[in-house]
Amino acid sequence: MTLPIEPNDVVRLIEEYIEDEHVSAEKWENRTPLDEAGISHLHSVAAEVYALGFHGGTCVANERNNRRRDRERAARPSTAQEKP
Repeated sequence: MTLPIEPNDVVRLIEEYIEDEHVSAEKWENRTPLDEAGISHLHSVAAEVYALGFHGGTCVANERNNRRRDRERAARPSTAQEKP
């Protein structure tokens, strides 16, 4: 099983958050910076959330496409001839 990876924009957001946390930890006594294990876990969670969103978006796009085709089929005149 391959682990999902987050795109570069998400990596940047996560790294900015980590940097902000480290700056806050230097300023305030009640803040603890993330260690490397925590940072790795945060990236894993971000990748998983991104993968879920991507999959969800793909499902929505497919459903919309299927419904559009259904409407197009329903709008076509029937080629079957009615029996007298």
